[in-house]
Amino acid sequence: MFWLLVWHAASVAVASPLILVSPLAALKTLCGLAVTAAFWQTVAATGARILAGFFGALAAGAVLAVAAAAVPVVRIALRPLMVTVKSIPVASFTILALLWLRSAAQLSVLVSFLMAVPIVYTNVLEGILSAGQELVQMARVFRLPAARTARYIYLPAVMPYLRAAVSVSFGLCWKSGVAAELIGITSGSVGEALYNAKLLFSTADLFAWTAVIVLLSFACEKLSALALAKLQTALARTQPHPLRAAGESCPGALRVKNVSKRFGATDVFDGYSLDVPAGACVCLMAPSGRGKTTLANLLLGLEKPDAGAVEAPGRIACAFQEDRLCPDLSAAGNVLLACASAPGTVLRALRETGLEGETLEKPASQLSGGQKRRAAVVRAMLAGGGAVLLDEPFKGLDERARSETAAFVKANRNGRTLLCITHEESDAALLGAQVVRLP
Repeated sequence: MFWLLVWHAASVAVASPLILVSPLAALKTLCGLAVTAAFWQTVAATGARILAGFFGALAAGAVLAVAAAAVPVVRIALRPLMVTVKSIPVASFTILALLWLRSAAQLSVLVSFLMAVPIVYTNVLEGILSAGQELVQMARVFRLPAARTARYIYLPAVMPYLRAAVSVSFGLCWKSGVAAELIGITSGSVGEALYNAKLLFSTADLFAWTAVIVLLSFACEKLSALALAKLQTALARTQPHPLRAAGESCPGALRVKNVSKRFGATDVFDGYSLDVPAGACVCLMAPSGRGKTTLANLLLGLEKPDAGAVEAPGRIACAFQEDRLCPDLSAAGNVLLACASAPGTVLRALRETGLEGETLEKPASQLSGGQKRRAAVVRAMLAGGGAVLLDEPFKGLDERARSETAAFVKANRNGRTLLCITHEESDAALLGAQVVRLP
């Protein structure tokens, strides 16, 4: 309202409708246009072309971003192209397109597409790359199917970036698409209406059609933002179904033979060996900073040794030192993400470790540290595999929670090889495990 008053005051001060029409005059002209069939046909034709360009850019930008994230060479190859497309003026694109295209009606589709593609590509790529590597590694260790990894790890990371891209792109598509129609004088378009208003010195028509562009751009942006917000909420509420059972796995040995591992100038291991027989329950102990987590990463295949060999069963379930839970999923959802157990079995397992009531329904982002820890341990114990690796499994738990969680681990080991990495003597006692100390 403030700026409408400023506009009105400026038009009164100029006192020339040819130079600056008043808001009331522009509104009157717009109302006169809106009651004609030709107006709606013009708006529909321009809108269809701009939406076609936008949705084409949305699809192409997303596909290219996925390819660039998966293959670094593609990312390198696309970088100069995207920078060039973002830098070239709309007028240059339009003039070139007039030489290439058979019909001027295709101009706004192409120009809208080219304006939106770099924005969608850049934002979606950034969203994919922002997905936490800890969750990506968790998916790799639990051997989650690609579709499940994309749905529950990458898509939640991409959604905020996609919403920002859509918000920016829609405005650019309308501005650039109408500009292309104006330069190409596309028949029956909003751009042609602006061109005719210029030829006839009809300032009221010019402002009326400009208001139409602003309103349509605003409406498209808000409707898309609302749709994406609802989609994001729906995705967050959808819990995964249990994985298809992968079959029973026989207990497997965990062996590290003369392994050396170096980070920069620091030797973490130099010819270290460890043998955990199949079906054994071993607690590996050492003070903080002595390489316990590095050893876990070597056994899980997340790190490669500089020398020596690592032997492990095909599938190892793991409770990482960090909880590595998907923040939008509940505790049960995070367990179901990596397990073939029925939902009822998962809920009973979580209750056995002390998780009850509303805690079972809250997203992991709202759980306490101890609640997250227990959910991570339950996921590891129900995930199957020939061995289970627990890295600081009782960290942050009080005495009661430690006892309940340790009892659950022992009850659900089912003869599998268990390696617990810790620096607490009491953890070995809780699990009844053989103690091995890192040198």
